[in-house]
Amino acid sequence: MTDTLRNFLLILTPVLFVANLAQSFFYLPESSRRESGGHMSNILYYALLFLFFGAMMFSLLASSLPLMWVAIELTTLVSAPLITYHRSRESLEAMWKYLLICSIGIAFALFGTMLVLHAQSTGSVMWYKAGFAFVLAGYGTKMGLAPFHTWLPDAHSEAPAPVSALLSGALLNCSFFAIVRVREMMPLAATPFCDAAMLALGILSIAVGAVFMVRQTDYKRLLAYSSVEHMGLVIILFSLALSSSGTMLWYALALHIAAHSITKTLLFQTAGNLLLAFRTRAVSVVQGLGVSMKGHAALWLIGLVLICGMPPSLLFFSELCLVLVSPIWISATVLMLLFIVFAAMMKVGLSMTFGRPVSSFESVPKRLLIIPGALLILLVVAGVFSVFAIVA
Repeated sequence: MTDTLRNFLLILTPVLFVANLAQSFFYLPESSRRESGGHMSNILYYALLFLFFGAMMFSLLASSLPLMWVAIELTTLVSAPLITYHRSRESLEAMWKYLLICSIGIAFALFGTMLVLHAQSTGSVMWYKAGFAFVLAGYGTKMGLAPFHTWLPDAHSEAPAPVSALLSGALLNCSFFAIVRVREMMPLAATPFCDAAMLALGILSIAVGAVFMVRQTDYKRLLAYSSVEHMGLVIILFSLALSSSGTMLWYALALHIAAHSITKTLLFQTAGNLLLAFRTRAVSVVQGLGVSMKGHAALWLIGLVLICGMPPSLLFFSELCLVLVSPIWISATVLMLLFIVFAAMMKVGLSMTFGRPVSSFESVPKRLLIIPGALLILLVVAGVFSVFAIVA
């Protein structure tokens, strides 16, 4: 299944890159025009963006664990400057936080990789377990799993919208695939420990995401914590799929990864447009979108509904599959946390969409709606098609 998952990500990652590259062509001129301070040159931005894409593809195509480690480290080095596109104090702080925390995580992953390779030569189950623990902590840092997620909210909120979308929609998937490859090498005696560790971090990630989404006042940070939550769901689906004899959970895993990546890309691009219009990420200021920016209001509210897994979202089917096949205590815990997530996101979504505008804004060009609008149509059509396929 590892090769199938790799091939799936080799298709999904270029799709996400093209969508965000196209959005960059529309977004950057408007961002530059409205910026009060300095910003990165567009030539450097596009050069780093292509290097970032190449590093992610390299991580998926790497033939060995050491090469994969090099590729994941490269994604950190080439994506970090993109976070500081706006040249602000906050973006610089977010970049250094991203570099520091992810570098520590990558160091853990390197040590874990060395332990796993050593275990292969000795056959020691203890070394396998120790190696996987370090790998899970290391690559889990880049994947955004709690409690190693602390770089993610700052980086996602400070980066320009297309970069935030790539960090959330594509990079986290590549880091997850690194964990998948190492888990594949574990002997049967070590698998209960590995799967229990992934399950524990998955539940913790959903809980942390849910807690920090409650009373969230920054709409881009809200999306960042949503990524933490969904990475928790991904790692839980993976741990359950490994112990399942069928293929249903593997399909649910692939469906969840694709749906989350595309929906989060739509949402981050829409959030970037709102930031251009209102020049703030504060939920309390961005109000009355249904009156002032009707197209963006529809994208924003429907996108939030879809990312929460409400029908006809594709995430509904993957989350339903997780709940149906999990032990009762996992199902109950996940359902309770997902309800908290839904309540928190709908509170923000409804607050921003309805009511009267409380701040002046500068409208954005209609072309900025093209890519997120196309992604929304794709998601809705795929969701409706899935509903008819299941009913039939």
